[in-house]
Amino acid sequence: MRSTGPAYLEDQPVAADAQETAAVANLEQYLAEKHGIPALVGPTGESFPLPKSVYRVLKTVLKEMARGNAVAVVPVHHELTTQEAADLLKVSRPFLIGLLERGEIAYRKNGTHRRIRFADLMTYRKRRDEARSATLAELAAESARLGL
Repeated sequence: MRSTGPAYLEDQPVAADAQETAAVANLEQYLAEKHGIPALVGPTGESFPLPKSVYRVLKTVLKEMARGNAVAVVPVHHELTTQEAADLLKVSRPFLIGLLERGEIAYRKNGTHRRIRFADLMTYRKRRDEARSATLAELAAESARLGL
């Protein structure tokens, strides 16, 4: 029987185990060196060229797994609960609710429940990260100016 929930939430994010870590790192390095047109080889030896978009996703997944990070693939139109969104931002749920109520992240209500589009959450995270970087650059410039 097929579940109605999003696959990335039903299945836990995937991480390389201790035995796979070296193989993942080697594969990530191999793909980084751009050895021709990438292809998927089936169990009977047939070869299927990978579209560029799939290749980019594969490289990103391998890069993260080689660093020891677990990964999950999420459709950008997918909607998250407030707890899922808070977990992705690594903030508390009450803090996230404040962001929503201040209009910093777009959301919709489904009855009494708030739903946040994954794409909107990533837009907010990008803005937040850019603002943090700008603030750090200003602090570094001020420290240099003061000779610290």
